[in-house]
Amino acid sequence: MAPNDCIFHLLTRSAKSATRCWKQEVEPFGVTAVQGKVLNFMYGLDDLAASELGELTALDGATLTGVVDRLCAMKLIERQQDENDRRSVRLSLTEEGHGIAQSIHAVMEPANDKFLCDFTEQEVAQLKGLLARL
Repeated sequence: MAPNDCIFHLLTRSAKSATRCWKQEVEPFGVTAVQGKVLNFMYGLDDLAASELGELTALDGATLTGVVDRLCAMKLIERQQDENDRRSVRLSLTEEGHGIAQSIHAVMEPANDKFLCDFTEQEVAQLKGLLARL
């Protein structure tokens, strides 16, 4: 098998391309691609455990902590200790963070359409199904 045919290479290359596209969409809101991803997942959710957000976003703990630290410094999210479990941290969007998350959420579908514009609806559905199985 040629290195260019390796599934790990193909997925890495595809992920880089997708991240580049997403970055262009969220940069106007003053956030990075990963910060935009976190805000997008937080949109519509309030008072979320950091561990829940980590599972939703598929980010490891160290990465998520750094992203949350920066979003807190930007005053887009707030971090509070869980009243029932002092080891757990709860996260919520600030008013400004909610506005930015709403704007990011609004560009998500058009950004997906733009990124996948060379595929038919059937191919997009098939691609999503295959990726979900990995």
